Amino acid sequence: MLLKNTSPKNIQILSVIGCLFVMFGLLFGKAILSLSTAYLILILILSGNYSQGIARLKENRTLHVFLLFILFYIASFTWSNNLEAGLSDLISKANLILLPITLVALPPVTKNNKTILLRIFTGFVLVASIINFVTYQITYSPDKDIRTMSLFISHIRFSLFGIFGIFILAYQKTTNLYLKIISYLAIAWLLYYTYYAQVLSGILALLICLISMSIYELKSSVKWKKITSILFLVSTIFLIIASVINFNDLNTKKKEIKNYLKHTKLGHNYMHDTLSNALENGYPLDCFINKEELDSTWKTRSKIPLNSYTKNEYRYYTVLVRYLTSKGLSKDAEGVNKLTQQDIKNIEQGIPTILALESGLKKRIYELQYELNSQQDPNGHSLLHRIEYWKTGWSIIKQHWIIGTGIGDYKTAYQEAYIKSKSVLEPKNRLESHNQFLGILVATGSIGLILFIIHLIYTFRTFAKNKNKLAILFFIICIVSFLVEDTLTTLAGMSFYGFFFGLFINNDQYKNYVKNI
Repeated sequence: MLLKNTSPKNIQILSVIGCLFVMFGLLFGKAILSLSTAYLILILILSGNYSQGIARLKENRTLHVFLLFILFYIASFTWSNNLEAGLSDLISKANLILLPITLVALPPVTKNNKTILLRIFTGFVLVASIINFVTYQITYSPDKDIRTMSLFISHIRFSLFGIFGIFILAYQKTTNLYLKIISYLAIAWLLYYTYYAQVLSGILALLICLISMSIYELKSSVKWKKITSILFLVSTIFLIIASVINFNDLNTKKKEIKNYLKHTKLGHNYMHDTLSNALENGYPLDCFINKEELDSTWKTRSKIPLNSYTKNEYRYYTVLVRYLTSKGLSKDAEGVNKLTQQDIKNIEQGIPTILALESGLKKRIYELQYELNSQQDPNGHSLLHRIEYWKTGWSIIKQHWIIGTGIGDYKTAYQEAYIKSKSVLEPKNRLESHNQFLGILVATGSIGLILFIIHLIYTFRTFAKNKNKLAILFFIICIVSFLVEDTLTTLAGMSFYGFFFGLFINNDQYKNYVKNI
């Protein structure tokens, strides 16, 4: 082979270059991501050291357990009716399957090179986050969807990368004062970015990682580590409890209304739905409404018809009602006339409430509160969408609980279940599970899910046994994402999982290399 006589050092360099391309592709481009995987496979083929590669594959038990799940996943193709869809799914999973196999078969990446790769990955995350933030601020408008801030990949996937980057920086060891200062500033920036981006799954992953590592560090014999860990643990738990109490207080705090007037000031009848729990800024959403006055008075303030849709696909009528409610105004001619010109502009831009003018996590919490109180229509609400996905998934599992629908019929089964249940979700919102465990259960049944869980447990125990802190944190981040996302169905998500899983099990002798970072 072309590289058969190449020195191990040069093969190592070529492998590290391939890893760099993978990490760059994770942040900046799908095409680069796919090509970099092909490049690593090419290096493996051209190296000609097949016997050594096969030996490494045979010796890696962690990979074997993973491949056991993968083989059953592939086997589910055979009991699918839609073979074309099944084949397409398998092709789309190439990075998830090939990256760990290739990285284990290649000569082990040295400790120093792993350290360099992790630091460079964090650098890529920092650069991408700055580009995202600056671009978003330049083009900012109050109605701009925060999800568009992530320019290169999904905002949810990017939040996972950011959390992982925070812990890479936190565990890096250096005596250089300037590098320490830069690391602390970088951690502060990524924490702020995570807060500003409003990705609740990322924040949840961060909190769980902090709690887990605090407990882990308590086992240390070093006194100051114990004290620090206890402080982190107590502070994090206190923060979670305070947040839950505050959220619950805001969510249930309804403004007291002493008199439900029967008529508007123009003498028309009000509509009051006092049984509705829907609130907006504490005010009842479905009370003090007169549609005729709203429509006629709105026409004097704006040229946009109330039956048209915003760019976020909300009806302007709904936006107007929510906005008036959030200001404590009645939904009639009087309420519309009390709106300022800036209020009119906000509504025309599709801003549904004065609370949407907030920024950061606070804005997302307000949105979540509205969703929880508006369960009559889940369309347009990400949390309610997920609840519908999960309910639909469970209805499929009842019919296919042993071996699942097969990967070829997975999507078809969901669409048929939506039709059968007469789902209130609009066709464009009828997606799949948005929970990796549920998705695997639907596609491959209880057997596939058990094999997947065995893989997770075995891998986690391997990382814990070898005291590989970053690998443990990476795994926790991924598992949290599995609870609310189909992480392994997107190219960035499956490549992130496949690449770092492969990198961390690349060498059975990777114990404690994190101490050298």
